[in-house]
Amino acid sequence: MKVTSVDLTPVATYRETGDLSRHVLVQFNTDEGLVGLGEMSDVHDWGVMYDLVDIKGAYESILKDADPLDWHPIVRAAGTRLRMGGAIRAGFEIALFDLIGKIQGRSVAGVFGGALTDKMRVCYPIFRNYSREDAEANIKRVDRRMGEGQDLFRLYHGGNIEADEIFLDGVKSNHGDKFELKSLDFSGVHKWKHVVKAIDTLSQYYAPILCESVSDRKDLEGQHEVRRRIDFPISEHVSSLNQAYQFAHHRYVDIYNISICGAGGLTNAIHMAQVADSAGLSVLVGTTQELSIGVAAQATFGCITGNLDFPGDCTGGQLYEKDVVKNPIRYENGYVLLPDGPGLGMELDEAKIAEVSEPLTSLR
Repeated sequence: MKVTSVDLTPVATYRETGDLSRHVLVQFNTDEGLVGLGEMSDVHDWGVMYDLVDIKGAYESILKDADPLDWHPIVRAAGTRLRMGGAIRAGFEIALFDLIGKIQGRSVAGVFGGALTDKMRVCYPIFRNYSREDAEANIKRVDRRMGEGQDLFRLYHGGNIEADEIFLDGVKSNHGDKFELKSLDFSGVHKWKHVVKAIDTLSQYYAPILCESVSDRKDLEGQHEVRRRIDFPISEHVSSLNQAYQFAHHRYVDIYNISICGAGGLTNAIHMAQVADSAGLSVLVGTTQELSIGVAAQATFGCITGNLDFPGDCTGGQLYEKDVVKNPIRYENGYVLLPDGPGLGMELDEAKIAEVSEPLTSLR
């Protein structure tokens, strides 16, 4: 079987918060009719957007004359050719392994030796409270999600401790101990003294399972200062094997936050988890807020990872108002369910795609 062509389809979807996210659907078409599906998830605007014509050409040149089942040299070639784009490499590998699963008649988890579990606990994101109005809107959001069986949440800290207190106080009044705080997420942008103060104040409402990205990423000493002063586990995003080695060496990080998009593909994500495991550290499955195809890949990674000791973040299937598949990723009582194969178990819905199809552009 050979890949005969690649299709890249840009789409734009709104989150329930009103924010617009852009994604690119990836299709590897073959001479035997099977199609591998991938996703470049939540493609960020860094001033200019990707050139999809160029990416399509790069994908097709890597796949030319290759047997998809001989995936090791293909992945190696992609890593060399697609060095700069984590989402670009991730979309390529997701489509490749979805296709391999379909060829073999098994799930992507099966391609990698089988799943260790069939579901993964996940949290719902509460975005930054900059004001009382933000806090009150987020309290209502928690009320609704709690009614749907989602009891685990992640709170992004925007710098306004008082607004976060309003939020947590309101949640505690409405839900008491039924609400659980997976993490206080500081996004690696705050000074360490502010972070220590915020953790001390906010943990009096709910003790988080962990704290995330606890200091300015350029301030290694600040990261260590936070580690010395708090008792909660600390997680950090890992985007390269070199970074994984550094975290293992410096020991201020307890948990590697790994997303397929951030890692640049499934194989890199697996290698990073193995580095963590060799150092006695844990993994959680992060997110860039994916649609169902991306979440299916994330859930697969989580369910095949042995040192997955903490809940993950991939709730894009709940966050977005519209999706692009006939059978969206399923959640149940705060867990994302591992989809059935073959491949990732996803099938595109052309009518849904038509509703959200939009050129990939940085212009508004």
